[in-house]
Amino acid sequence: MISILKPGKDPALPSSYRPITLLDTIGKLFEKIILTRILHVVNVRGLLRNEQFGFRPRHSTSLQLARLVEIITRNFGEKMLKGAVFLDVAKAFDTVWIDGLLYKLTLLNFSSYLVHTISSYLRGRTFEASFKTATSSRRGMWAGVAQGALTSSVLFSLYVNDMATPSHHVELVIYTDDTTVIATSRNPTLLVSYLQSYLNYLQRLLSECRIAINVSKSTAIIFARAGWRFIQARPVTLLGESIKYFDTTRYLGVTLDKGFTWSPHIDQVRKKTAQRMGVLGPLLNRKSDLSIRNGVLLYKQLIRPMMDYAFPAWRSVDRSHIRRLQVL
Repeated sequence: MISILKPGKDPALPSSYRPITLLDTIGKLFEKIILTRILHVVNVRGLLRNEQFGFRPRHSTSLQLARLVEIITRNFGEKMLKGAVFLDVAKAFDTVWIDGLLYKLTLLNFSSYLVHTISSYLRGRTFEASFKTATSSRRGMWAGVAQGALTSSVLFSLYVNDMATPSHHVELVIYTDDTTVIATSRNPTLLVSYLQSYLNYLQRLLSECRIAINVSKSTAIIFARAGWRFIQARPVTLLGESIKYFDTTRYLGVTLDKGFTWSPHIDQVRKKTAQRMGVLGPLLNRKSDLSIRNGVLLYKQLIRPMMDYAFPAWRSVDRSHIRRLQVL
């Protein structure tokens, strides 16, 4: 494993580094074969729950974001409040209980040869960490599926697939390990009670699956129609810690604000786009020797996707925001 410093983090802290695991070519080829077998069983038998959109055919991040927005804004005209808790799973892939995963695959009636193959692939792994010129001794891995591995996402999704079914007032939005709990009510007190009730139920499941939640990195937000005021609700708790309320939050690359004005998201998109345009300035200015055809190609490949990412989710944005992007 090679440690890469995360942007803007303190280099003196071990937690500031992202461990990158490099697998050999034969291992990746083997994973492609196994992944094909797993996905065939999953898709033919419809094993994954409907709320799970992670790494499924015809289930993209844009589609999940559009679904999230539809759920939240569905009853805005009736002055309904929507409370959402965005959970941050701590080291999701690294903490998967291997025996528990194999047990769940058996319960889902996966072929015995496939379960045994996955078992042999996950068990008995060893690793060594490299940092600058130093390399650690070799250690064993007793839990987890490798981050970046082709099979890891679908195996993790199957591992948490038996998450508690939401009640009438609660809905789930899941993309692999990005989990959002959404509740609906006109009354802020009832809204919090619905969220808290589901989180209490979810806490027991997470404990059984040995999955940890970063409560400090999890966020809560109450969505309401712009201009509608209400008394601040009491905080929800998980694992004995309070989850803080925020006016904005980020989910799957999109910034959501409590009034769904989309202004913070447009500001963020404009900022990132302007930075990239600055980097490409020497190639895209009028004095550049680059042909217009190639300049347009660079624009379509490197600039335009930043501006229209997940557009189906924020299609209802005010026309003034669209003009701000158009000017840029």
